[in-house]
Amino acid sequence: MVAPYTLIGLLIGCLALELPWQTHGQFWKNSQNQHQSWEREMIALRDSGICYKTQVVETLNPELRQRQISYCCDGYRNRGTSKILKCEPICEEDCSNGVCIAPGNCECAPGFYRELARCRIYGD
Repeated sequence: MVAPYTLIGLLIGCLALELPWQTHGQFWKNSQNQHQSWEREMIALRDSGICYKTQVVETLNPELRQRQISYCCDGYRNRGTSKILKCEPICEEDCSNGVCIAPGNCECAPGFYRELARCRIYGD
């Protein structure tokens, strides 16, 4: 077993070592632009679109006959798998430059407005 003083000495030596290149953490940098931040927030705020129903199945144990089944609600489509649902709303109209926040409800990005079933840029 290595003596604790040896480990402490190695740690202090490593911390005092000057590297030939500059290092610094980048975890605080915000690499998203304003549109990406808005889009993430809108997606996070929309409903999950997951519905549930109880289904009765045949089992030997009568207490385990009812099962809760999850599925995508009407107006949503599954972009995940059958085990991991990722239900996204369906917008029939063009939702470019925006986010479909509910079935048939497109929210335009900042700097855009809704006209003639499209998100158009202001001043266009």
